[in-house]
Amino acid sequence: MEFRYEVNGEIHTVRVEREGEGRYRVTVGDRTYAVEAHRPEHGRLHLSIEGRRCRAYVAREGARRYVAFGARPYVLEQSRGRRRARAAAHEGSLEAQMPGQVVAVLVEEGQEVEAGQTLVVLEAMKMELRVIAPTAGRVRAVFCQPGDVVERGQRLVELA
Repeated sequence: MEFRYEVNGEIHTVRVEREGEGRYRVTVGDRTYAVEAHRPEHGRLHLSIEGRRCRAYVAREGARRYVAFGARPYVLEQSRGRRRARAAAHEGSLEAQMPGQVVAVLVEEGQEVEAGQTLVVLEAMKMELRVIAPTAGRVRAVFCQPGDVVERGQRLVELA
């Protein structure tokens, strides 16, 4: 499986290959790591990366994985050429992908937005999650405001 993530405006690639029960070869950029993973409970991973132990918290939504190592959150998006299909599926109503709190609403009704523009910022599991416009359009309705606590699947913004 291959994922992409962004740090400071740069796109990075992560390739994960299963090598056996709980064992993986993970390639980040041009570096490859031997990783052992144990999942004691849903959403939590105990990892051994090249013999160094760490804990990670993971949430999954379709082709996206939200991963937090300590205070460092990452949003990994599976790179399988499905971006266009996912964008079409999300056209219109944009929903919270996991429970969290609305930190910022960056658009208002009637505003024109561009594809990839951040519309709402959520905080969940100590991670900042950005709800972005899958396509260019106009904001038809905003269903949240800063401070709101939202549930997974709750409508946040509707685009026309």
